[in-house]
Amino acid sequence: MIKSLRNQLVVALGLLVSVIGVVQGVSSYQLSKAGMSALLDLRLEQVGARLRDGFAEVISQNPSRGSQDERDVVLVVWKPDSSVPFRTTDPSLHFPRDAKPGFSDSVVNGESWRIYTRQDPTMTIQVAQRSSVRRALTQENAAMTLWPIAVLLPLVWLAVVFVVQRSLRRLNRLGSEVQAIDAGHLQPLPTAGVSDEISPFIHSINTMIERLARSIDKERKFIADAAHELRTPLTALQLQADNLAPQIVQSNQERFQELRRGIARSSKLITQLLRLARADAPVGASPLVRVDLAEVVTGAVADVLPIALNRGLDIGAEEMIDAHVRAIETDIGMAVKNLISNAGRYTPDGGTIDLRMRRDGAMAWIDVVDTGPGIAQDALPRVFDRFFRANPDIEGSGLGLSIVKAIAARYGGDVTLRNRDDGRTGIVASIGFPVEETRTAEATAQHAATA
Repeated sequence: MIKSLRNQLVVALGLLVSVIGVVQGVSSYQLSKAGMSALLDLRLEQVGARLRDGFAEVISQNPSRGSQDERDVVLVVWKPDSSVPFRTTDPSLHFPRDAKPGFSDSVVNGESWRIYTRQDPTMTIQVAQRSSVRRALTQENAAMTLWPIAVLLPLVWLAVVFVVQRSLRRLNRLGSEVQAIDAGHLQPLPTAGVSDEISPFIHSINTMIERLARSIDKERKFIADAAHELRTPLTALQLQADNLAPQIVQSNQERFQELRRGIARSSKLITQLLRLARADAPVGASPLVRVDLAEVVTGAVADVLPIALNRGLDIGAEEMIDAHVRAIETDIGMAVKNLISNAGRYTPDGGTIDLRMRRDGAMAWIDVVDTGPGIAQDALPRVFDRFFRANPDIEGSGLGLSIVKAIAARYGGDVTLRNRDDGRTGIVASIGFPVEETRTAEATAQHAATA
């Protein structure tokens, strides 16, 4: 079954045109054969009329047997009350003298003949032609009518493909725009120039996008409002715990410290929720600047270096390239720090975390490679889900990678996570952003200066 609408239309229209072409070809072939047969009959009739007008005496009285070409017509002239032909072009052929006037078919000497008989008071004229010669002539002439169809059918198929592709070009563009829709880009599809058949479908998609945008906006507001509302009591709890610390007896210190750690975890979760709400928000609230990715990477490494040294982690940047992106610098820094923090969380003490940059087409990528235990293959598709943790035994909110993915999508980038394939255990986390070329920035600056 053909699932592609384009292929279905091409096949359907192509087969329809082909069937029409075949029917037309067969009809033309048969009509040509009939017309050629009628033309040959007319030729026999005209030759008979010439013989009646006095050309019969021109025929040799004693022609040699077999001297006539097989494709030529045979002429026989009879006189009244004569048992042998008065004139004939081939004495070896004896056509029935009593043949009915007009056209008839007869078998003579084992061959089928088409005979035209003309009876006059003074003579009987017979003009005959081999049926095999007539068939060859009619088929040869009729076959010529099939050449245009044989040549045009492939051209028609190409024309069908071109017309269908051109007709569906708008639909393909709409499909690409639909694929580009995500939580960070909920723009309605354009309706200008859309055909009447597709317009209801586009309207339904736009209605769905509007509902989805309202739902996501409500979710963002709820998360932001809830985080803000929870932040104040948690801060108060933290202050009260700090004030109570000197008054806690030694026997209750362990439970008190557990309480403080719980308050810290809750505060960190609230902070992550606020960051997620900000990452999900559409671009436009803050001005975008030209961000040097190399500086962001080195800054992120410097921020986590004290924690890494305390755990004996070997962290550093191996390869750096000159690449800039148009974004909010704190967002890019937050994404890179989250990847490094995630790697540090899963890498055992004494392990290694390497950062490297690379260029792939119009994208600049930052790879964070660790020496942790890796992630089970069945868990990899879910690592970017909110609140999902690949290892529940390791402390975390399950929002770090979700924030990274939201930031990447916010600036038209992408993020991937995979297990290492170089013989060592660990994860390769990669985040990429569209590169802003230097010449583009310079041209923008020059335009602004001259404006």
